[in-house]
Amino acid sequence: MDEGTLKFSPRVKFIAITVDELLLVPVVIALAYFFAPEILVPVTVLMIVGAAVFVAVKYRLIYDSLRDGPHPLHTVEGMRGIVIDDVSQVSGKIKVGSEIWDARCDGAEITKGVEVVILSLDGLKVRVRPTDGSE
Repeated sequence: MDEGTLKFSPRVKFIAITVDELLLVPVVIALAYFFAPEILVPVTVLMIVGAAVFVAVKYRLIYDSLRDGPHPLHTVEGMRGIVIDDVSQVSGKIKVGSEIWDARCDGAEITKGVEVVILSLDGLKVRVRPTDGSE
């Protein structure tokens, strides 16, 4: 871990992004108590059940995305693409599936139409080499 960098578990992250929404439950119950006391019990039950369902659904939908490390959708190393704009050490574009990526290569320029393999990802740029191994 880097000095001065805090790392939180997915559970702590989930609690941090959920607690503000759960604070609405006592606010709604208090409003019902002051302005409509005759429906306090149904409102309380509805809010507690609704909050439990909300937390369960939210947990199921987003918990995996709170983990540290590369997300499987961002793991592009090893994927193959086609050069659509000549790739050099300073510029170029490739197409991988339906996505277009800015690309760079370490060796000689790679011309349009050549199949390449992605070696690494740096921000939104990929480093590539031709699939035949030559550059």
